[in-house]
Amino acid sequence: MRINLKDAFILDRYEKKIDFQLSAGKDEDLNTLAAFEKDPQVSFSIYGKYGLVMCDSVIDLEYTSYCSRCLAPVSGKLHIESRRRVITDPLKEDEDTILIEDNYMFYPDSEAKNQIILEFPERFLCADDCKGLCPVCGCNRNIKECGCEN
Repeated sequence: MRINLKDAFILDRYEKKIDFQLSAGKDEDLNTLAAFEKDPQVSFSIYGKYGLVMCDSVIDLEYTSYCSRCLAPVSGKLHIESRRRVITDPLKEDEDTILIEDNYMFYPDSEAKNQIILEFPERFLCADDCKGLCPVCGCNRNIKECGCEN
């Protein structure tokens, strides 16, 4: 999907709302993060006034993965909200901007994917006090003590 934002930069007032579901199940990059029960819900609100273009985004998703310590299944929800300025000049790019091409094309699915990757947890725990697996016998220490030496 692509949206031409040229009008947002040249008109006195511009508003556009984009709602869609991101196809996470078919994306290789997102599938390395976790499994998604259903596709993430994405909403972009783009508005411009006198050449200043802003983009508000909201992304809601549910995921399943495994605990980094004991490999127990873990599920969770992630809610991502951001407000960033849309720019065409690569010299002004920073973490609070969205850089679009010279032809004013904005790719909402690509932007949503990037936001998910940046905000997604690096690892998951089933509980803050998870004891993990024994490195000697592989026993789940949350369920029983194995007696192996630490």
